[in-house]
Amino acid sequence: MLGDLFGCLISLLLIALCFALAMIALKRGKGRYGDFSAEIARKIVHIGVSNWFFIYYFMFKTTVGPLVGIAVFAILNTIMNLKGGFHALLGQGNTKRNWGLIHYPVSIAILLLLNMAGIGDKAAIGCAILGMGYGDGLAALIGHQVGGRKLGVSKGKTVAGFVTMAVVTFTFTLILKLTMGGTSFVPALLCSLSCSLAAADAEALTPFGLDNITVPLLIFFIASLV
Repeated sequence: MLGDLFGCLISLLLIALCFALAMIALKRGKGRYGDFSAEIARKIVHIGVSNWFFIYYFMFKTTVGPLVGIAVFAILNTIMNLKGGFHALLGQGNTKRNWGLIHYPVSIAILLLLNMAGIGDKAAIGCAILGMGYGDGLAALIGHQVGGRKLGVSKGKTVAGFVTMAVVTFTFTLILKLTMGGTSFVPALLCSLSCSLAAADAEALTPFGLDNITVPLLIFFIASLV
């Protein structure tokens, strides 16, 4: 019980730190990056919060504590979006697009529930959370910075972003399957390749900001097969 309470406290501190860093980036980035500074702030939160997986893996002793914390986070995100909190803190005025920040904790809750039902393990959860957090976040930032050729099947998505999503997902999946998952090299390699291609395709093709749900679920189910 104490482990879960401590885990919840550290989780809150992580979220507060992510938002603080995002607000600093937004304030200092406006002169250099203009309107894109708001997207940078969003991705700092997106990437930073994904590190919650390590708190979940090393600190929480049950699944109930993490689920309660995730539920509270999702509810707070919903309230912030409806009340304009994301615009005030991160310069995110697109209420419709901001639902992606709410889909993120919802997808994590789904992963935890699936694990409680006996599907997958913590390594698969890590592949999903970190692949989505770092993959999608870095894909947007690198895709914007590098620019270049656009994907013909997805409006606004770049080849650089697609490749970044695939490489990041592959890297995290391979490392986690070999270490936390205890998988031998060849199956881990094949699993990582499958996850990376599925994640990159889903991120590019999923509409309405629902990639924050489809991508981690795809990664999780594939990683759970090995």
